Amino acid sequence: MSSYNTVIICAELTELAPLVSRSWLQECLSHRFSDSYQPLNPEKVLPSPVREVSGLRFYPLDLPEIPGEVLGVQSGVGIVNAARATTVAIEILGAQQIIYSGTAGGLAADSQVGEVIFGDKYVFHSADATAFGYQRGQLPGMPASYAGSEKLLGRARSLLTDADEGALSRGTGSSRFKNLVITGEAAKLAAALQGIPARCGTIATGDSFITDANVSEVRSAFPAALAAEMESAAAAQVAYLSQVSFLAVRCVSDLCSPKGQDVYHGNAAVCGAIAAAATSCLLGTV
Repeated sequence: MSSYNTVIICAELTELAPLVSRSWLQECLSHRFSDSYQPLNPEKVLPSPVREVSGLRFYPLDLPEIPGEVLGVQSGVGIVNAARATTVAIEILGAQQIIYSGTAGGLAADSQVGEVIFGDKYVFHSADATAFGYQRGQLPGMPASYAGSEKLLGRARSLLTDADEGALSRGTGSSRFKNLVITGEAAKLAAALQGIPARCGTIATGDSFITDANVSEVRSAFPAALAAEMESAAAAQVAYLSQVSFLAVRCVSDLCSPKGQDVYHGNAAVCGAIAAAATSCLLGTV
């Protein structure tokens, strides 16, 4: 039975498609400066799966920048789906490294649509056991937060420019992707990412889409969180329990606004592609 060192998990097909189809990735990246772009059904670009386990289809990647055995899989949206896919990847496929790639809502005051967040910490914004003495976001018996892989975060930081010191002192430090010195096919992805805002920070996870109706409560409870989505902390918890490296790479698709759902649908494909390109450059960095 084959084992695979790295598995990249995506909640949605629009996030998986740019990992398994180079043409889809390039098409979506070409629209990264558009106000809205909604391509055709991403199922049309899916190759034949390498493995199918418990209904999960694991696909080969069309990313020559990433050496070795790496597979991609769609988990579905939400905490349970994320935990299930991560468990299967680790326990059955033998993955020693899990990456979650996709979109997220921006929580920080200075969040921008198209910004990439490399998660250095993961919390459950919907978890509240404070009545029993736990921190908000902490599950009983578990850490208050889950840390991203230091090795992968080191690679992520090497891709970014240094943040402005004045901005850092105000708590709004911002970086961007460098003019990366990469050769071959990866050079095209590096060029597409150049100048795109990116930083490392906390990602908050819960089983609810964050809009203006609930964003204030999440921001108040987790003021350091940069982004909110519905999978990463669950995957991080499984990886923590299994002692496997984990990192989430998220591209901000909306700003948790009154029209957040419409904005998300208009940006999902492009932001999924930006996250895929960032993930490829991250894993291709040595």
